[in-house]
Amino acid sequence: MSDVTPENIQEQVNMFRQMQQQIQSLSQQVSQMDMTIGETERTLEEIETVDDKATLYRAIGSVMKKIDDNSTLVNDLKEEKERMEIRNNSLKNQIEKMNVDLAEMQAKLEPVLQDIQGNNDKPSK
Repeated sequence: MSDVTPENIQEQVNMFRQMQQQIQSLSQQVSQMDMTIGETERTLEEIETVDDKATLYRAIGSVMKKIDDNSTLVNDLKEEKERMEIRNNSLKNQIEKMNVDLAEMQAKLEPVLQDIQGNNDKPSK
């Protein structure tokens, strides 16, 4: 980020707000991913309690497909869960980095904003 000056303060504030919105969006994705991972874990736990000969179905869009091999389903679900966890960790790392950048940006913006506010509060001669 470039230096903050009274001339470019509006642009910098807009960038700050934009970054806040990106962090919020990524946080929502993490939350949704956490729920999906939890759901997949519960599904795997439930599958482990059923007999190997039990008939299982898997939702594919709005269609239910009969599963011929339960162990293949378990392996597929474990792989999906692993991919989701990798993606989720990546999102969390991205949020952490953005929060650091946001804090740095805030530290640069605050003095300039306070200076501008201070100048506006002074009575004109």
